[in-house]
Amino acid sequence: MTSWLLTLMMVFTLVQPVNVFGAESKEINLQILATSDMHGRFLPYDYAINAPDTSGSMAQLQTIVKELKKANPNTILVDNGDSIQDNSSSLFNNDAIHPMVLAMNEMGYDTWSMGNHEFNYGIPTLQKISSKFTGTVLCGNVFDKAGKSIGKPYKIIEKDGVKIAIIGMVTPHITKWDGPNLVGYTVTNPVVETRKAVDELKGKVDVMIATMHAGENAEYGNGDSARELAKACPELTAIVAGHAHSTIAQVKEGNVIITEPNKGASQLSKIDVKLTKNAAGKYSVVDAKSDLVYAMPKGGKAVIADADLSAKLQSYSTTAIADANVVIGELKGGDLVPASEIKGIPTAQVKDTAMIDLINKVQMFYTKADVAAAASFSTTANIKEGKIIKAGTASIYKFDNTLVTLKVTGAQLKKYMEWSASYYNTFKSGDLTVSFNEKIRDYNYDMFSGVKYDVDVSKEAGKRIVNLTKTDGTQIKDTDVLKLAVNNYRASTTLLNGESGLFKGEGVEIVYDSFKAMGDDGRIRDLIRKYIIEEKKGVITPELDNNWKIIGNGMDATKATFAAKLINNGKLQLPTSEDGRTPNVKSVTYDDAIVANGVNIVTFNDFHGAVAADGKNSGIAKFAGEINKVKTQNPNTIVVSGGDNFQGSAMSNLTYGAPVNEMMKSVGVVASAVGNHEFDWGTDRIAKWAQDGGYKFLASNIYDKTTGKPVTWAEPYMIVEKGGVKIGLVGIATPETEFKTKPENVKNLEFKDPATSAKEWAKVAKDKGADVVIALTHLGAFQDKDGKITGEATALCGLPNIDAVISAHTHQPVSGMVNGIPVVQAYYSGRTLGRLTIKIDASGKLAGIVPSIDNLYSRPTTLVEDATAKAIADKYTKDLQPILGEVLAKTDKELPHDRYAQGTSLLGQWTTDVMRKVTGTQIGITNGGGLRVPVAAGNITMGNMYEVMPFDNTLVKMELKGSDLKRVIENGIDNKDIGWVQVGGVKVYYNEKAEFGKKITAMFLENGTPVDMNKTYTVVTNDFMFTGGDKYDFKGAINAVDTMTPIREALVTELKKVKAISVKNNNNLVSGTAPVVTKPVVTKPVVTKPALPIKGKYVITTAKSGLNFRVAASASSKKLGVLKYGTVVQVVSETAIWYKINYNGKVGYIYKSYTKVASAKLVTAA
Repeated sequence: MTSWLLTLMMVFTLVQPVNVFGAESKEINLQILATSDMHGRFLPYDYAINAPDTSGSMAQLQTIVKELKKANPNTILVDNGDSIQDNSSSLFNNDAIHPMVLAMNEMGYDTWSMGNHEFNYGIPTLQKISSKFTGTVLCGNVFDKAGKSIGKPYKIIEKDGVKIAIIGMVTPHITKWDGPNLVGYTVTNPVVETRKAVDELKGKVDVMIATMHAGENAEYGNGDSARELAKACPELTAIVAGHAHSTIAQVKEGNVIITEPNKGASQLSKIDVKLTKNAAGKYSVVDAKSDLVYAMPKGGKAVIADADLSAKLQSYSTTAIADANVVIGELKGGDLVPASEIKGIPTAQVKDTAMIDLINKVQMFYTKADVAAAASFSTTANIKEGKIIKAGTASIYKFDNTLVTLKVTGAQLKKYMEWSASYYNTFKSGDLTVSFNEKIRDYNYDMFSGVKYDVDVSKEAGKRIVNLTKTDGTQIKDTDVLKLAVNNYRASTTLLNGESGLFKGEGVEIVYDSFKAMGDDGRIRDLIRKYIIEEKKGVITPELDNNWKIIGNGMDATKATFAAKLINNGKLQLPTSEDGRTPNVKSVTYDDAIVANGVNIVTFNDFHGAVAADGKNSGIAKFAGEINKVKTQNPNTIVVSGGDNFQGSAMSNLTYGAPVNEMMKSVGVVASAVGNHEFDWGTDRIAKWAQDGGYKFLASNIYDKTTGKPVTWAEPYMIVEKGGVKIGLVGIATPETEFKTKPENVKNLEFKDPATSAKEWAKVAKDKGADVVIALTHLGAFQDKDGKITGEATALCGLPNIDAVISAHTHQPVSGMVNGIPVVQAYYSGRTLGRLTIKIDASGKLAGIVPSIDNLYSRPTTLVEDATAKAIADKYTKDLQPILGEVLAKTDKELPHDRYAQGTSLLGQWTTDVMRKVTGTQIGITNGGGLRVPVAAGNITMGNMYEVMPFDNTLVKMELKGSDLKRVIENGIDNKDIGWVQVGGVKVYYNEKAEFGKKITAMFLENGTPVDMNKTYTVVTNDFMFTGGDKYDFKGAINAVDTMTPIREALVTELKKVKAISVKNNNNLVSGTAPVVTKPVVTKPVVTKPALPIKGKYVITTAKSGLNFRVAASASSKKLGVLKYGTVVQVVSETAIWYKINYNGKVGYIYKSYTKVASAKLVTAA
């Protein structure tokens, strides 16, 4: 353990009480482990291609499960379906026990929920296989004719006294895909059925977990998404999603966790649930989270398969391998699919191939059809020249589909062909490649034999099939009747589905079904084997009829060759769909090519110590992974930071930025601007950060007041050469640093005008040979919805020799041009990566600079973790967990905070009230920017408090005249630069439209007494503000004392003391005019009572829900009762905001704002 951590833990051990649970309280930690979509992966072997595959298997997961169960015996193991299909699993459908079921039994699975592929072989087969499962089969939304579900809707499991319900449902769309197998069965909405189960389980269990074989988001509707389920059933603690093959460690819908462990037994969802039991014996969930455990961690080694389970499954593997290796023939004369001309654009998707011709020839042969359609199910599908084994045919037809023949018209055939041709994006002028529709998977692009046709990609979808004829050249008429051979999946979904099929309601007849005619032998890949063996006598050649081609894609051949070369050598990446499942989703242009041929400057800013992934924050593991991915794609990449790297999170603050600096070193940052928060711990650490991180701090406008020269711990500029381009970087700090860090820390520094310094040092860089000069700044910028960029960074745009500007400081996503100069800012906390790309054309000349941003937060499931950065994060997380994980107290509601939101937030109010309480002062004031994040309802941990208050500001108490108090608070009223001031113990009325200095119209103490401009009040603030931070001016303070108590420490102490907080909104900052205080007319010369009675004054209550009648003039005082709307009462005396009244013989107080003065007539009548 590092010395700093050991010291820190010793300190916390001394000051913190040890939590001991008494007999009336018990904490239980549950662990739910979940798999989904394992698709026959019982051992690390892909039998379809006859090769080892250690990306995932049940045997590998068993190794993980054993360790996790050992660490926590309170473990439940569940599966979410699609387990017994694929990877040669069908070989074992008639065995005494299926290998997947054997593995689940050996691993101790508690439940198995059905997936859509469980229904592929019919319900009798499913029931035979599942009957051997020793756990509970779940499927609560598929019912037989008697109305009985084929699996239980839920299973209640008890662990250490805690009752957990596992609820299981399947996507309702199994009727689309396996309709014939479900004749006589009713499939209902899984969300509706889960809701019924939840209602039935209420009061019977302590935790509810849903295993739902559906994706996170909707597919076709009718309750087929985890998010819809979470909205309908907020009582759920977590949902295990499936079907979509997504990688989801944790997302939330409301308070419900959603997780999905991808496919192929490659991942295990790990859900941790913490419960406590109260004195009444009731358990409640106090915390829940989920993550993924990988069989092959990214960048790491594969988990070793469990030896015991592997041994028990070995006989199945031997059978499957032997089956895969059966030689069925030979391919002579070359491969069925030639190598792709452009890497990433599969040949079989853009031109006719012998592979598709073979599949269609087989389909037409066995069905005697006129036309056949087939898709390439994989971008790598192919049979290579040489011996053909059984696995070879599976590689070109991976699924267990059977064959059907439909009787269609010429018009119906063309409609189907147009549906297929929508796979392509419309080709536009300037495109250099043909691309694919990102919403259509490659396996949904069918190619046709038995006809001749062209696909005109220059036309919109629905109008692309041209020159359609029979093979003899005869035109196909709309009325022609043709026999069409397709696989059963395509027939039952795309073509004949009663809700969405292309031919729905058109009476299309099925004239042949290979499964009915031939049973299992009627599967298409078996028919391909049969055709090779029986019809071709074991020998085939790549026969190609070239019956179709793409047209309408004319392009500049020279530019296309240039682009293809860049793609093939890896410099130009073809874009994929957001989920990564569809390649080549956008055509490449010449501009894309010259960008890819260029040099990247990857930039981030305002990282603020965001080590851990949290919400939109990527965390250093994934953040570094994305940076390294860019560098891998284009080695001509440099990485820079716009500053504010370290301050902002507990993990970073407690270690003075160590994990962030280690991450910066690991990704090769070459330079960083100096942000205002780099000074929060003084200037001494800045040079050390640079030295340890292997980069330079750049600041051309920070001068030492003592020497009159630039500071020695930063350099004005540097030149970096990449890809033959010399890049000048000129550093600029924001002058706002003078008041946006502790002024004491920068009192000896001068922050010169950014534009003047940038102009001076950009010329120096150009004179020293820089091809381009980029201002690396901590200057702010904003960009509106129309793309217009404003802010202090724009002052550099248009200066001589400045070719681009990197912005920071304002935490905004910015990418655009100002005066022809590119400007980029990468949001904050690792949510976005910025990029400036120096374009280089085909002749090697510089062709401009392009700004862009990559919103990492918008694609969390596609982010790749970097092993080095993950190890850094894991190390510090483990070391600091004892400190940061401590629960201090609970809050019954969220304490929201946004420094730019009008008024004092609930968090600000609570903070300033604690500051007052600790120091014994009347008024508390803190700056909106000092509180960084809101606090969620529920447990408040030490880690939360470091996130809320990352700065080590201390409490400063003083005495302040009313006039000085007014000036201080005025600075934080509607201040667009620093946000809103947070106050406690004072109510301030203001007019935000008035000019600064005249905004406040009235101020009252907590008891309603007006603040006197000439009287003195006790006030507490933080040392940042007291010394001029955010331009607050406390120069009138007297008897000021810095208590040296950090505000965070005061807040933590208060939370530990009270254990629970319930903050009520006092509305301390009020927009509008203060209530008028009506002074009584004194008719007697002397009044000895403290408050003057008001003779004859009556008021009527106007609060429709009732007005509280309190014992004292305070909203927190005890209630004497509630006065109904319209009650007439006599006023005894009044303050600015309270009436003292006599009601039913009791004297108390009511709030004046909810009354009106009664008329004499009404009083008389009363």
